[in-house]
Formats: sequence, C-alpha cells, structure tokens
Amino acid sequence: MSNRRSFLKNTTLVATATLLSKPISSFANLSKNAATLHASGKNLIIYYSSQLNGQIHNGLKESGGIKNLRKLLNNEDTGGLILDAGNFLGSDQDIAHHDAVIEAMNKTGYHTSMPSPQDLSYGEAYLAKLSDTMNFCLVNCNYVFNNLKLSAAVKPWQIINFGKFKIGITGVGPEVSGIGFHDPVKKANHIAKHLKNNMDCDFVVCLSGLDYQEKGNIAGNIALAEQSEAIDFIIGSGSESKQNHTIIRKNITGHEVFIGHPVPQGLTMGKLVFEFKNKQKFFAETRHLANPAGLLC
Repeated sequence: MSNRRSFLKNTTLVATATLLSKPISSFANLSKNAATLHASGKNLIIYYSSQLNGQIHNGLKESGGIKNLRKLLNNEDTGGLILDAGNFLGSDQDIAHHDAVIEAMNKTGYHTSMPSPQDLSYGEAYLAKLSDTMNFCLVNCNYVFNNLKLSAAVKPWQIINFGKFKIGITGVGPEVSGIGFHDPVKKANHIAKHLKNNMDCDFVVCLSGLDYQEKGNIAGNIALAEQSEAIDFIIGSGSESKQNHTIIRKNITGHEVFIGHPVPQGLTMGKLVFEFKNKQKFFAETRHLANPAGLLC
C-alpha cells in the first residue's frame, strides 16, 4: 500500500535490528474467556490505544476516531493483539452512542480493555448491561464491584495464546467513589507473578488507569514499573499526557518494563513488537501509528 509508510510516526527503536514478521489472522471476533491468535515466527505484536473518549468518527483535522483506527490497522502488514487501556465510552453521551462505541470496537477487533473511572461514572449496572454486547474482555484486579453482573464481567486477568506464546493481561485503576479499592501496585504484582509463575505466561501486560507520576497517595505507572517483578509492558491511560511517549524503567529484578501512552481519541495507536529467543525477550521496536492528517508528535 503506497500510503502505509505515512502511518508510521514518532518511531523509537529500542534495538539496532529490524523486526520481520509474517501476517497473522487476528481481527476475527474472539471469545471473551479464551482467545487464540494464530501466529508464525517469534515476534509478539501489540497494538494499543487509550482514552478513546467515545470518539467513533474523525475529529481534529479529520483524523482520529475508532473507525480510522480500524482503517489504520487494516493497512498494517501484520496483525496482533489489540488492547485498550480504558476511558473508551466518553462522557455526556447516551446509551445509543455507547452501544455504537462498543460496536465500533468490536469491528476493530479489540481483545481487551479496562473500565476506567469515566467508564464507571454512569454506574456499575450501566456498564454491566453494556458488557453483554462486548466481544472484548474487561480486566481489572484492584476494584471490588458491588454489582454481581459487573463483577462477573470484569476479570482479574485474561490469557491470550499468541502462536506459541502465552500472554497474560491484567489491569489496575485509581480510586473510584463507591467501588472497593485495593493498592494497585500490590495487586498488579500479585496477579502478574501468578500469570508468570503459575499460569506459565511468557509475557504480562498491565492496562493502567494510573497517571505516570504519583498523585496523592496513589502510585503512578513509573512506580508500578519499578516496583514490579513480572510485568513486561504497561499501557497507560492517565489524563495528564496528550502526547505519544514510550519509556523504559528497570523493575526490582533489573529487567526492563516498557510504559506506553498513545494520544487520546484515536489520534494515534501504539505498536510494540517483541522478538523472543528461547522464550526470552531479545529486542523490541516501539512505534506510534498516526493517520496521514493526524497529530504529529
């Protein structure tokens, strides 16, 4: 496709080599509880967004929106996991619009998202009802819901088999009024170690509604990374940043943890590629994909 290279903006290489990967089938609807992606080769590919804010169609300069993200992904040579870090419904919208948001996310092929404080602002019963039409899983490990249906719908973790790799996904968020809350760093660590040590996951992703830095008494994503033992990649949806960025921090065992944050409202989508050798991370490439008329960062 002649326009494909114009989608690759703000590229950061965390390696000196170029990653090569064969196409995989990843955009079909998958089970919420057990998902398998058929992959070849030794690469793990993750596409990720955050703070979609209910933006279905294009907005700023005719760019952004979930539908444009779908077009962007269809122009990629390779498929992969499609994850969202939360805040996908948007505020001041009605049930019809939220149904349309979920339909757009289903068609895009999202596998997993996390309920953010904004997504929960309509009430637990409201989100529980919307979950019936989601083809993607909701994950969070540090909230305790009062609504039984929502409690059953939001899983503490999800596992997706990506070719020969087993990927564990969990999520944490900040305090939300009326919802039980546990320390996000402790809970994320507990779940991540369970996924690595007991469930034999090769790679663990944490979807995070925390800010990058500590806010009040709540740790941020940097602290989450530095105090972790088994998390490999944190996808942030904190409200303080409006620019693409991917940073790396060392955890308490000395291993690298990536923290990615794409621009809100579907203006960009992050792409992270890991190559494995003998099931060990070998090197990685991280990019932010933007529409041709999109926001340049």
